[in-house]
Amino acid sequence: MPVIAIDAHLIETLISAATVDEMVDRLTAVDLLHEAGLNQLLAEGVNMTRSNPDHARRLAAVCAAVAPLVNAPGVIPRAAYIRAQSHALSGELQTALQLIDEAWEGYDRLKMELPALRTNVGKMHVLNELGRHQEALDAGQTALDRIHNAPPDAAEFHTPEARLIVTLTQMNRGICYRRMGQYERALAAYEAAEQECLTADMPQHLGDIRNNVGVTLMYLGRVTEALAAFEAAAAAYVAANHTRLYAFCLNNIGEARLLLGNYRASLETLQLARQQFEQLQMPVDEYLLLLEGHVYLALNLYPEAAAAYGEAESRCQAAGMTHFQARALWGLGAAYAAQNQFEPAETALREAARLFAAAGNAPLHASVLLEQAALQMAQGANGLARENATQAAELLAEQAYPVEQTYVHLRLADLVGEDLTAADKHLLAAERLSESLPLPHLHYRVQQRLGQLRRQQGRPDEARRRLETAVAAIERLRGGVAQEAMRVSFLYDKTAAYEELLQLHLDAGEVDDAFVVAEQAKSRALVDLLAGVSQPPPAAPDDQASQLEQLRADLNAVYGEFLGGKRNHEPATDPLELEARARKLEREISRLRLQAAVATPADLFAAPLPLAEIAAQLPQEAALVAYHISGDELLAFVHAQGRMTAVRHLTSAAAASQLLQRLTAQWDRFRPGDNFVQRHIGQLERSAQRILGELYQALIAPIAHLLPAAADGGPPPQLAIVPHGLLHQIPFHALHDGERYLLERFEISYAPSATALVLCQRREMAQSARAVIAGVADPSIPQVERELAVVAEQVRRRWPETAVYQNEAATREAVAEASQGAGLLHLACHGLFRADNPMFSALKLYNSWLTAVDVLQFDLSGALAVLSACESGRSRVINGDELLGLTRAFLGAGAASLLVSLWLAHDETTASLMGDWYAQLNQQDAARPAGAARPAAALRAAQLGLKERYPHPYYWAPFIIIGKN
Repeated sequence: MPVIAIDAHLIETLISAATVDEMVDRLTAVDLLHEAGLNQLLAEGVNMTRSNPDHARRLAAVCAAVAPLVNAPGVIPRAAYIRAQSHALSGELQTALQLIDEAWEGYDRLKMELPALRTNVGKMHVLNELGRHQEALDAGQTALDRIHNAPPDAAEFHTPEARLIVTLTQMNRGICYRRMGQYERALAAYEAAEQECLTADMPQHLGDIRNNVGVTLMYLGRVTEALAAFEAAAAAYVAANHTRLYAFCLNNIGEARLLLGNYRASLETLQLARQQFEQLQMPVDEYLLLLEGHVYLALNLYPEAAAAYGEAESRCQAAGMTHFQARALWGLGAAYAAQNQFEPAETALREAARLFAAAGNAPLHASVLLEQAALQMAQGANGLARENATQAAELLAEQAYPVEQTYVHLRLADLVGEDLTAADKHLLAAERLSESLPLPHLHYRVQQRLGQLRRQQGRPDEARRRLETAVAAIERLRGGVAQEAMRVSFLYDKTAAYEELLQLHLDAGEVDDAFVVAEQAKSRALVDLLAGVSQPPPAAPDDQASQLEQLRADLNAVYGEFLGGKRNHEPATDPLELEARARKLEREISRLRLQAAVATPADLFAAPLPLAEIAAQLPQEAALVAYHISGDELLAFVHAQGRMTAVRHLTSAAAASQLLQRLTAQWDRFRPGDNFVQRHIGQLERSAQRILGELYQALIAPIAHLLPAAADGGPPPQLAIVPHGLLHQIPFHALHDGERYLLERFEISYAPSATALVLCQRREMAQSARAVIAGVADPSIPQVERELAVVAEQVRRRWPETAVYQNEAATREAVAEASQGAGLLHLACHGLFRADNPMFSALKLYNSWLTAVDVLQFDLSGALAVLSACESGRSRVINGDELLGLTRAFLGAGAASLLVSLWLAHDETTASLMGDWYAQLNQQDAARPAGAARPAAALRAAQLGLKERYPHPYYWAPFIIIGKN
């Protein structure tokens, strides 16, 4: 009987038939309505299970429906098995299991023993996914025993079909053992499968075997070998046109690259896998969501990691995929713990531990126990942490699990308290175990911890060597981070090595070296932006643009409600509900933006500038004061008169935090309104001066003798202040020595780091004659219109091509377009600081909120940017001293100088200050060469003038200059 050509059009025609009669007619028309024809269709269905499971399932259903009409009983169980495979590949495991049992029963009734045994292969896969590993192994052993023990005259048990069953059974046994944490037995089973495959000349299954070998090697820490296995599997899948399996294999390649520290390549692989699923018109797979979570967690993007893991866990639970559900819960618990959300973290980790324990997976169960121990340590429950770490060690004692055993020793070293001998024993064991593992993230942790211990033991030379090794490893890893948001978060959990090395240099009196290390751990991602070696986040790709725009519209509405923007007299939304809605929308927008990969070359990042280069950029009469918080110690590096000095133990970070809280409370006392303030202004001023005086004594008095003094009759010396951590919120220019504010003695500017200061100083001020002034007034800030008029009058003298966008003209689109290439951008409007998601901090324009991420898309090269909005200078400072907020955005967009406010500025006095500031710039222009005006000097003069009329610093001190002074 001739073989009929079966193409996609024919299959589409057959599966679209609505009734059995239609199926019969269509099969008859192509001469396939007979047993051989149906089996030919089912053979095509087998091939389609991997590339298009839905079509395979529907084609098998057609064959099963017409089989009784042509007396083809063997077609029915075969069709049931194909349907089972397609359901299994779609994650519908219980349905798949029922269909497998149905297929086995059908074959058994027909006395078709070998095809019946073939269903055991599928049953192993499904049972394995359901976490029923021993049942899966039993099903496989039944098939192997029957085939291996078949008598010589049982011809069907000595056929290629029988050898295929052996191959697939051995491969599934390997997966069972891997899920149970028995990695060596898994590798032995895969080796048996590969030998069978090669002997029987069945190369089409080598891709599956090598992919599974790679996963097992990855668990053993043999990641380089694993990557080679995955790449071989991927090539096999491409050659066989197995698109779906190729996408799965890409997941594994991405995870291997992640473990090797190649974050950029891992993200590119993640993006490629996502594209494969889109081409197949399939939803994003659970495995892909897990990889997304792994990448975000490794790069300390905890909210995004929690979202990816949460979605994966929900899907895996619904499908009964217990192994992957446990992995998702483990990641979810780690992401929650990193955000100090201890209760949900413990819940997730407890369930992950239960699932891994039920599966008998000792290494992954131990890993979760170690995660629980870390969580308990963070809460001060060291006794419980020690119990979990000890239990993890016991679980791993029977076999070699080098990765997990390394982490056990690291955790136990952290738990031995002051017993340095015990810590030494554990850390050396961790070093021995990790030496053969190509895992850079593990190596730097071991070296950092050993360096810390050697410093505690009084062995500074070895401590230095190990800490420098750890820092060098971290710096290499930075080269594989492409996206701006990921560079920002990268150092979050890696600053300990820098801090230990800094303390080591300070102990040895090596001040210059200590300063360089401090710069290495400070605002590095922002420095990359300023240096131009990393790029701002890209605009959304076309396929995401509409989705992002809708999310933005929803977020704009929520931000409007934050300012009391409910319309039509609707009741106000509960603030907690509003905050939850904002966070959810911000998280969804962040994930979409992160999925747009940026092709930044690897190893491209900016190093901190040498001290000599920083010093050369400072004017002779200027001083640089760079603060640093190390542990609870607050110290300062002071560079003045060509010399760097470190002044230690200024105060404690805890004491500075308390003073800052008291100062913030002073600004809050102005919220009741002008009537209250004017009745108590004298008392309020004295109270504020008292706290500003205490801050002066803590932060300035110990270094005052190092600062330059003004020459008789000369201009005030320049003081560049680099805050650190919580100090970014302190108005140093308003600190009071008992007689004068610091502003009265110095011309003060600010910078995120000394390197950032120099990079801003090197920026040429834009020579454009264009200026953009925009503002939106409302009843709570009525003076905006007056401010725009006053500012425009002064600005036109310096920038003749000045455009003013007021109220309804001040749209996001208009401001974004007009600001490109302008010499000045002045924005007067409401500001919103988002402490939880600071890159969503925003300025309220007429039709939309302009977020920090939006601003990063602007071209403000060399511009002067002025944000007279409230709290426009507030930033969230994360580990690594990365500033997140509008300050980062405007500097990252190219602004040379930035004028921002640290707290809720007074509407009326802000308008006056802005007018006076521009007038001072114009006076400087008249006295200096074009473009030589100094924003910091102009701001000082304007603030001193306003201080005469409004002595309380609340009025004159909120604004600061950041960047080029």
